[in-house]
Amino acid sequence: MSTTTTPTVQAGSFLTLHYRLLGPAGDELVSTFEGSPATLTLGSGALAPAMEQRLLGLAEGAQAGFD
Repeated sequence: MSTTTTPTVQAGSFLTLHYRLLGPAGDELVSTFEGSPATLTLGSGALAPAMEQRLLGLAEGAQAGFD
């Protein structure tokens, strides 16, 4: 019997994702949704360490929001 598992984000994962960053007043600071998604390696310094920590363990194809 074979078991299929969904890949999850790990340190060093190569990611392609859309993201939006909002300021304290809810104003949009950065968004990739109007153009191409961002492509990066987790841990390369492309994102803030706190953002990278939130991505760890997410399943491939997941959608998430963080405060």
